[in-house]
Amino acid sequence: MGFRDQPRHSGIFLDFDGTISDIAPTPGGAVLHPRAAEILPRLARHYPLCILSGRRAADVASLVGLPRIHYVGVHGMEWLEGDEPRLDPEVLPYLPALDRARAEIREVLPGLPGVNLEDKVASLTLHFREAPRSEEQAVRLAEGLALRLGLRARRGRRSVEIRPPVEIDKGTVIIRLARGWKLRRALFAGDDLTDVDGFRGLRYLMREGGFEGVAVAVLSGETPVELEAVADLTVQGPEGLIDLLTGLLLD
Repeated sequence: MGFRDQPRHSGIFLDFDGTISDIAPTPGGAVLHPRAAEILPRLARHYPLCILSGRRAADVASLVGLPRIHYVGVHGMEWLEGDEPRLDPEVLPYLPALDRARAEIREVLPGLPGVNLEDKVASLTLHFREAPRSEEQAVRLAEGLALRLGLRARRGRRSVEIRPPVEIDKGTVIIRLARGWKLRRALFAGDDLTDVDGFRGLRYLMREGGFEGVAVAVLSGETPVELEAVADLTVQGPEGLIDLLTGLLLD
């Protein structure tokens, strides 16, 4: 039995940026791939479907703009319930520390031209895609703040994130939803280091038995080797992923 034979027990989990959207110079420039806009509603009619992003849940929901899709943001720390975002309770004790980090970043950001702060409330991401010469300073700033304030710094693609030191990630979300939805198999596609967590979640469910997981790395010129090394399948960019998903259509 496969995805098309048991669609209600087969989940599809997708990252957004670089996966169903081409990478943009800044987070605000990203748009849903036109072919993804056409195929996702058709998939959601039959499969449990979740967009699992590092963005805020409401942000990715507005970018995708489609009903009958589950939206989870900030790498699992924020869920969209109806139209209301909800932070995971484990994150709440760390909000004051994030407030202090936010204030300090804003003080020094003018000295880092081209570096942008993406404020997700539950985490703070410094993007240096447009300022590669500032990468070392941005990473040093994030790591220093995280160490001093009891937070965690994590590298991403042309970015570094400051987040609470909680065991919540894309993998824990996949485990939680797969159990809740009584899935027998799931596909997760992503393109960045944080998506390795999603692959790890699939592996965990497979070790429990009775579950089939498919980890898909969406490749680009910036693909982390760690992601490609642990993937079951690789595809070339969003176009390649959409080609793969097209094979799951039932209508």
